[in-house]
Amino acid sequence: MDSSSSLHDRAQDFLATLAAQCSVGQGRAFGSMSSSVYDTAWLSMVRRPTSVDFGIGVDRPWLFPECFEYVLSQQLPSGAWQSYTTCVDGILNTAAALLSLKRHLRTQPGHEDWLQRSQKAEEALRRLLNGWDIESTDQVGQEILVISLLHLLEKEGVYMNFPQLSALSKTRNAKLCNLTTARMYANPSTLYHSLEAFIGHIDFDNIRRWREANGSMMGSPASTAAYLMYSSTWDDEAEAYLRNVLHRGNGISGASVPCAWPTTIFEVSWVITTFATAGIPIAEAERSVFSNLLQGTLMAQDGLLGFAPGTFPDADDTAKGLESLHHLGQESSIDGLLRTFSELEHFITYPGERNPSFSANCNVVILLLVRDDRSQHFPGITKALEFLIGQAFGGHVKEKWHVSELYWMMLLSRVFELLFRDHDFALTIFNRRPNLRDKISMVSLHILMRLLHSQQKDGSWDGICEVTSYGVLALISLAKLPWVQQLDLGGIIDAVAHGKAFLLSKREEWSRGHHLWIEKVTYSSDVLSEAYSLAASLATMPSNGQGEPAVSSASRAFLVPNDLLFGMRKTGDLISHTPLFVDKEPGVLRIAEMQACFAIQMLQRQPPSIFPRTAKGKDKYMFIIPLALTVSAELHGCLVSLWVLYDMMELSILNFHADEYMEGVIEKHFGADLDAIRKVVRQLFVRDNPGIWNGVTEGLNEKKRSTRLQGQQPSIEDVRSVLHLFVTHILHHPAVLSSPAGLQSQLAFELETFLLAHITHAEDNHRLRQQPRLRGNGSLHTETNGVSKESLLQYRTPGRSFYHWVRSTSADHTSCPFSFIYFNCLLDSSLSYTGKMRRGGILASARTAYLAEDACRHLASLCRMYNDFGSLARDAEEGSLNSVNFPEFWLGGASTETKPTGDTAKRELLWIAEYERRGLDTAMKLLEEELGSGELMGALRVFVDVTDLYGQIYVLRDVGTRTK
Repeated sequence: MDSSSSLHDRAQDFLATLAAQCSVGQGRAFGSMSSSVYDTAWLSMVRRPTSVDFGIGVDRPWLFPECFEYVLSQQLPSGAWQSYTTCVDGILNTAAALLSLKRHLRTQPGHEDWLQRSQKAEEALRRLLNGWDIESTDQVGQEILVISLLHLLEKEGVYMNFPQLSALSKTRNAKLCNLTTARMYANPSTLYHSLEAFIGHIDFDNIRRWREANGSMMGSPASTAAYLMYSSTWDDEAEAYLRNVLHRGNGISGASVPCAWPTTIFEVSWVITTFATAGIPIAEAERSVFSNLLQGTLMAQDGLLGFAPGTFPDADDTAKGLESLHHLGQESSIDGLLRTFSELEHFITYPGERNPSFSANCNVVILLLVRDDRSQHFPGITKALEFLIGQAFGGHVKEKWHVSELYWMMLLSRVFELLFRDHDFALTIFNRRPNLRDKISMVSLHILMRLLHSQQKDGSWDGICEVTSYGVLALISLAKLPWVQQLDLGGIIDAVAHGKAFLLSKREEWSRGHHLWIEKVTYSSDVLSEAYSLAASLATMPSNGQGEPAVSSASRAFLVPNDLLFGMRKTGDLISHTPLFVDKEPGVLRIAEMQACFAIQMLQRQPPSIFPRTAKGKDKYMFIIPLALTVSAELHGCLVSLWVLYDMMELSILNFHADEYMEGVIEKHFGADLDAIRKVVRQLFVRDNPGIWNGVTEGLNEKKRSTRLQGQQPSIEDVRSVLHLFVTHILHHPAVLSSPAGLQSQLAFELETFLLAHITHAEDNHRLRQQPRLRGNGSLHTETNGVSKESLLQYRTPGRSFYHWVRSTSADHTSCPFSFIYFNCLLDSSLSYTGKMRRGGILASARTAYLAEDACRHLASLCRMYNDFGSLARDAEEGSLNSVNFPEFWLGGASTETKPTGDTAKRELLWIAEYERRGLDTAMKLLEEELGSGELMGALRVFVDVTDLYGQIYVLRDVGTRTK
């Protein structure tokens, strides 16, 4: 095993090699991006200029025949070309290679081998296109590149029709409509990196003036080849560029090209900043080389950088280059960066981009935070932080330059580490943006749980050294955060140690990159793979330390208050005794407890406030609700976004408040006139009610809220106002309004059913209390604190069986059915529907809709029975109907002289509850067969576990609130 000193030696040798490449060669041009079949196929179609006389009847020779041979050598037995990481890779590689084959067949139409290859390639491309889920991929320019290739293939007699062709064409045409040729000719832009997509739409002679000094069109071999093919005048410098790419060295085949070359600035700046995170020093000789390269390019390009000298600039490379200079001991002006790439709500990678890059915003913030003048850039830092946290909290991160989520997690963790190095600066931000502090803490813990959950047994992530390095570096950054240091860091330390051990055992693989980085097709970089592996292996291990660390007054503001943490850990101890968590590692609960603490602080800052409070005593559920959600999410790999979890926390609290209101206000003041309340509820759900269905939310106006003092007799209008607020809050939630009509209708139905079930339950309670108390067999023994009470009655005239009641009124009364649909509305707007999981989720088919509703009904019935098990004593005291009041639990029925004991009734109730569990398990198993085992199914299991956990907690302890 390498010692630390030998690893340092390896790092210094690596830096020396990199510096040497910056000093020699074609204008200090180099790059380690992997070969691309797509780009190589474009070079294979370039023919020698017409100005050369090859003789009468002789076709112009191919300029790069070796590229065509390379393309042929890469064809797979299936007829396709490799899909490196994504299906778009395979589509672009196969389509471009097929186009090259067809054009070569023009010159030799009888070539048998080429004909067979072409036929197989057509079949393979058709299969790839038919299986392509467009929404699952978002590679640079995919829609214009694919459609352009298909149009070119049509000219060769190849016609493709596939399910999503129309949608793809529509997107591509919309882009081209907004893009005028005059605009393309007027100024250089990133479009010049993909000129092959505009064949037939632009005059290539008009763009020659924007060719870069190295002869390329924005460093793209494919784009440069297209320019050379479709210009009326031959460009010797463009040809020279393509030859330079082919013979770029570094031990790479001389017959293939990458998606971009050179990538000098990109690779140098990524290496320097990555080494800086691990504290790896750079020798003076190398520092001088790197500084000269970066400073010289900045001066030549008005303070901006692209991925190579002279290339069109972008925010990513500019930020990384400027950060590199900072670590090299030189500060340069960032005015150009801020002036060029700053937008209202975030930073852009380059002007005109379709959607912002998460990693680019991370890199800009990192640059601003490492600088000593960070306080001068407060607006930019705050803006980018709000964008980053909004994306991460909402579960909307879709990184456009990298396929692994661990990459953006590593960058965001680094942002957090740097932010909290300067406590006073962080406090300034949070004093102006209070919610940002709690959201940052929750996101950091979400990342922490996801990293720990996804690490494999061998210590790696995905079995890849580079990805494992991201995980190790992210954990090391997270371990430095104040609230994480309140935890026992043992689990984090073990994870980092196992990750480092995996890296050291695979150190011969460090210099073999994987296709993780996204360009037109994905690519690997041996240089970046080695750099990240070295940094992760040499980074300092986190430490638990000895004794209580010194805490400054500023850093104390970021810690969870001890009383809050103590209360949450008591709740965690309760949950640890439930069947769901009795066998789980304590560390799982500790992190979820911390995350729940920050959720409580957010809820306390903006508490759900719709119902006038009537409950007596403490809200015991305030600790249980957030922890039940965070710990259940962790159990399933944190697949559910924090936004969904937090929204469900708010809903769960509102449901408790609704229960209190219906029992403490409706039952108390309208027990004799519940039909009037029932009429109010039904009126709220009339389809033409303008207050609910036409977007008018006057009920949410505070002036409309009932102002009657607690304890006073409310009017019908008071009730209407409160219920209107509740119904509107649910049905007008943005996620609900954007969800499919079927989900919206089902949610409205279930919500109405929930409120009507409360009224029916109130009627049952009233009838139960009005029954004449019988002697001998009219009550059930139950124990409360060891005291026997003769207060639980048999419900002698329920009007339906226990089975019917627990599956209808009782289940609806739990709020589980309507909450389940609401949860699915949230999921519909937060999950990326791919593959087997289509938009509409549980409503994808009649089968899935039926199974989901059946599972929910089993779950609601199960939860009701667990709830009744735990609240037996409270229900008896308050005269509320409980499952065991039904005649089925009174041995022999109402006419028997035998009176059951509380233990007997509870055993019966739990047996029936477990029967419902078997039905739930069966329904969920069948539902997974239909929906697949992806994000949606994982999220549904989170809902099931949360609801089940509430019930299991009730079995251990009654956590309801008393209303009487």
